[in-house]
Amino acid sequence: MPELPEVQTVINTLKDSGLLNKAITNVSIYKIKLLKNASPRQFQKFLVGEHFIDIERKGKFLIFHLSHKKTLVIHLRMEGKLFYEPNESEVPKAHLRIEFVLNNKHTLRYYDSRIFGTFHIYRDAEYLKAPQLTKLALDPLDINFDWKYLKNHLFGSSRAIKTALLDQTSVSGIGNIYADEILFLSRVHPLRKPSTLTDSEFKLLAKNSTLILKKAIKHGGTTVSSYKWDPTHYGGYQNLLLVHTKKDQPCPTCRAKIQKIKVNGRGTYFCPRCQK
Repeated sequence: MPELPEVQTVINTLKDSGLLNKAITNVSIYKIKLLKNASPRQFQKFLVGEHFIDIERKGKFLIFHLSHKKTLVIHLRMEGKLFYEPNESEVPKAHLRIEFVLNNKHTLRYYDSRIFGTFHIYRDAEYLKAPQLTKLALDPLDINFDWKYLKNHLFGSSRAIKTALLDQTSVSGIGNIYADEILFLSRVHPLRKPSTLTDSEFKLLAKNSTLILKKAIKHGGTTVSSYKWDPTHYGGYQNLLLVHTKKDQPCPTCRAKIQKIKVNGRGTYFCPRCQK
């Protein structure tokens, strides 16, 4: 699943590609189930003729601001990809789900092998009131995010700290990969209860959350399976991972073997010596 760094990399790539200020001349929908609050006809009528003005992010949601105070909100879920491509480029039809044809001989194409992505349309005044956005917590790149915020949202949880970090209503943007890396750098065992953490440990968690996500964005995100930020480029942060996917390999700090366990059904990697 694309996590915050991957979503931000997609946004950066689309903004740099020439998408902004281009008009949508046609919308083709090949999988209706992706549309969550509009019929295909309503979706097309709402978007055709509008320009892409800006793109931002809230948690793992992509927010496309359009002309005439309209907004398109997309979540990539497990396998979604958004590619800005020349009209004549070769298109893998098997996973093509939606096309936004533009007025510059390019098309914004959405590919999704699992078809778990979501598309919502709103007026600008409405989108921040949408249930899927109002329940989101701050993410570690938000200016208001700090260790006190993290402690206030996690301390009372009876769940494992790994599970709590993945809860988008407590802290948004962190997924399975980065939770493992954050906990390792903070020397916190993934099964610890948040109520057992000290202020110093919360400070480390908050600091490392911001540090790791910023570094991952710098390297284009992490490709563990199929993530790409354009048709020909993969993320590079997988080459810098310290524990995630490193089962039985030596810990980069103490050389103990990295272990893998399940935490609330999620594969979790940690060092048994550094993260007691």
